[in-house]
Amino acid sequence: MKRYRSLPAVTIAASALLACVASATTQGDMGFDVNVTLSKKAAARLAAKKEGIVVLASYYGDPKRSAEKHANEVGQIDLTPQDEEVEIAGTAGHAHIGGTKVDTKRLDWLAGPPEVNVNVASARKSSPDNLLSCDFIDGPLSDVQRKPVTLHCGLIEENVDTKLRP
Repeated sequence: MKRYRSLPAVTIAASALLACVASATTQGDMGFDVNVTLSKKAAARLAAKKEGIVVLASYYGDPKRSAEKHANEVGQIDLTPQDEEVEIAGTAGHAHIGGTKVDTKRLDWLAGPPEVNVNVASARKSSPDNLLSCDFIDGPLSDVQRKPVTLHCGLIEENVDTKLRP
């Protein structure tokens, strides 16, 4: 009778989690959550102007050799024909990015996991110009699907130090 070494439960659970994330992505679960916070000055300005906030997400990845002909001008595969936009109140709060604009057929063109870029701006209801300078996301989708990512915003004139998240 052949004996097998048993794997620790933590290793089995981690493997199962990674398999679930990979499976969900290939099946089209591209959603994640973002929390937006504002500096006091930004909150006051947006409230005074009755301005909203928009969260913009685009998905991309590196191409397989066989799919390089589908790459954009910077050598990546665009998974979204246009950014997914979610508008939230100018008081900040939660935004759910559903990944509904992702062309899941293009996932087969990727050499690795999909990545996501997220930016936040004022909704431009009161002015044609963006009023906010915000943290941003640019990296593996799996990193932002684990838990909601908080992006902090201030007014552009506050010269806030924006950060790459998560």
